Amino acid sequence: MNHKNKINIRLEQYQDNESIEELYSLSFSPGRYVKSAFRMREKYSHLIDISYVSTIGRNIIGSLRYWNILVNSEPALLLGPVVIHPKYRGKGYGQELLKFSIQNCKLNNFKLIILIGDLIYYSKIGFKRFEKKDLSFIGPVNKDRLLYIDFGSNIVQESEKIEIKRYID
Repeated sequence: MNHKNKINIRLEQYQDNESIEELYSLSFSPGRYVKSAFRMREKYSHLIDISYVSTIGRNIIGSLRYWNILVNSEPALLLGPVVIHPKYRGKGYGQELLKFSIQNCKLNNFKLIILIGDLIYYSKIGFKRFEKKDLSFIGPVNKDRLLYIDFGSNIVQESEKIEIKRYID
C-alpha cells in the first residue's frame, strides 16, 4: 500500500451519504439498479452502526455498507456495495477497509456475511463460494460470485439448500 496518503477508517455518518452516492456514480453504471444485490437492499436502510468509510484528510475515498438479511431464516449480513474512488484503486485501500470492517463484525458476534463479488479478490480476506449448495437468492445471480465468510456459524456447512432473503419481507 502507498503510505503517501494516510488513510483513516471510521464509522459512516448520516452526513456522508451525499459523498458516498457520488462515489457510487463514479464507480458503478446506472445498471446497478437492476442487479439482484440492489434488489436485496432496496427499500431498506443499511446498518449505519457497522458501515464504514475510508477517508484521506476530509475526503471520503471509500465506503462499505452492511444490510440485515436472513440465510435459512437465521440472521446474517449482506456486504456491499464496497466502493473505492477510482483514483485510489489498486493501492490496498479496499482490502484494508474490508479487513477492518469484517474484524469488527466478528468482534460484535455477527456469524455470517454474504456478498456478490469476485472470488479472486474476496478470497484474500477469507470469503468462499457456496460449493455444491442449492442456492436461492432474490432474483438471478451468478452463483460463482455469491460468496460467504462465517465465524462459527454452521448454517452453510449443515445445509444442502441455502435460502438468502431480505430480513423483513
